[in-house]
Amino acid sequence: MADLSTSYMGLKLRNPVIVSSSDLTRTVSGIKKCEDAGAGAVVLKSIFEEQFLIDGDIPKSDYSIHPEALDYMRSGSLLEYAPHNLIQLIEVAKQSVDIPIIASINCQTPSLWPRFARQIQDAGADGLELNVSFHPISLAIPGAEYEDRHLEILRSVKREVSIPISVKLKSQITSVSHLGQQLAESGCDAIVLFNWFLEPDIDVETLKTRSHIGKANFFHSLRWVGLLSGRVECDVASSGGIKISEDVVKQILAGASGVQVCTLFYQKGLGEIQNLLKGLQDWMDRHEYERVDDFKGELSFRHQELMFKDLGEASAYFRAQYLKAYSKK
Repeated sequence: MADLSTSYMGLKLRNPVIVSSSDLTRTVSGIKKCEDAGAGAVVLKSIFEEQFLIDGDIPKSDYSIHPEALDYMRSGSLLEYAPHNLIQLIEVAKQSVDIPIIASINCQTPSLWPRFARQIQDAGADGLELNVSFHPISLAIPGAEYEDRHLEILRSVKREVSIPISVKLKSQITSVSHLGQQLAESGCDAIVLFNWFLEPDIDVETLKTRSHIGKANFFHSLRWVGLLSGRVECDVASSGGIKISEDVVKQILAGASGVQVCTLFYQKGLGEIQNLLKGLQDWMDRHEYERVDDFKGELSFRHQELMFKDLGEASAYFRAQYLKAYSKK
């Protein structure tokens, strides 16, 4: 029988299926259910800078918070998941489950990322996912400056904590490959592809804007997992769009060390974890792979590149596939 155990961010996982940041992982009972269902690890529900600010002893001069966001926090909508609750959650969960627990934080103010990271490390989290969400809306700021902020955040956090750190990127990055390399060189332990944010919409009757939860693009994630795996000196994980076990196999073949899943479990329940794992194991047995590492990255760009003399020829190979696909009648 195939061995599904693997390594992600330097953490030992019993399998590569990770329950991503969501309400499924915001309580100890929820985390326990994920473990019982077979998850290899969990990423805790992200906590936002505003939640720390409303509950923490932080001078107002250290941050800027929008009044509407402050009112929303005070209304009680998110106070149940305030910092002291998160710290307690980590402490209790570490005593209740054996799978790795990865915390997630989302900040805007540069000085607060390392401060919050220290609290999470002190609580006992096994790892930390930095949920970076700068949107390039300014007419005066070039794209490179936004991308440089990712590096500044990572470096500031790495100076303060020793637990492994991942960075979850949004899909709208000018050069994912270049930023991925820079993050790896700055000490990132894993890059998560991608974060699917709210998408805008317009109600043409009320003439108001509204937002929808972003819809993941499995193939966009698959492309960039395949392009980064083996070319950057850190793990790469996929996030979004997993529906069946074959999707897990595809991401691992592309080079994913971990596969984050959320929507599927909301739609069909945590019992789907076993379906994903059974399908993965059956596929490995059919293809006579004993371990996940035996086929991880086998169809990554890097692996394809090694089949040619240089990057130019590998690039030509993918160009040929593009032409072939679009020339079909």
